[in-house]
Amino acid sequence: MERIMALRILKGKKIIEQADLSGIAEGFDSIAVDIGTGDGRFVYNLAKKNPGTLFIGLDPAAENMFEYSSRIIKKPSKGGLPNVLYVVSNIEELPDELSGAADNIYINLPWGSLLEGVVKASDHVLCNVVRLAKPPEASLEMCFTYSELHELGEMDRRELPELSLDYIRETLVPLYHEKGIEIKQLGTIDNQDLREHGTQWAKRLGFGRSREVYRISAAINKK
Repeated sequence: MERIMALRILKGKKIIEQADLSGIAEGFDSIAVDIGTGDGRFVYNLAKKNPGTLFIGLDPAAENMFEYSSRIIKKPSKGGLPNVLYVVSNIEELPDELSGAADNIYINLPWGSLLEGVVKASDHVLCNVVRLAKPPEASLEMCFTYSELHELGEMDRRELPELSLDYIRETLVPLYHEKGIEIKQLGTIDNQDLREHGTQWAKRLGFGRSREVYRISAAINKK
């Protein structure tokens, strides 16, 4: 029997089982999902600037999202936002309610299994990213980084390939294409860009030693 993944929403510090995304999304022009959102700061900041979009932060670690999840349910005068939703889940177990929901998808500085899935073009991770996308086309923005200088232990543990623009062009571009993800732009960002990226982890890295951070802009075609 196929397992149905429930939509588990974080309200303050309480997890609520919520089966109907359509009621929550009603009245919004679009939906954006940040996979591996961490503390949720990224979607919170974007939501303040884009009230017509529903921003969803997706992360399995509910406790990391407590601060911003508690903030969004306050009165608007105290930082409350009606267009932010925090969902307790990882991309490997994508809730069924999110299938075909996202106009825009973000993956910002992933770690752990999400990072491994992105840089190895894991079938399960990429197929669920595609499943998340709204037909006929959705955008995907990603940035990721690691190096032998900074993360040798994680590279060895997960058998991560050495990152470079050549690796992305020669290996990831065709593998992503097979899954329906067309990489349109590829480049790097510097420490100044990291400091302005909108996540706590990016800011921390931005004030650290200079490193190569790779950025991908892609389209997910589901015609």
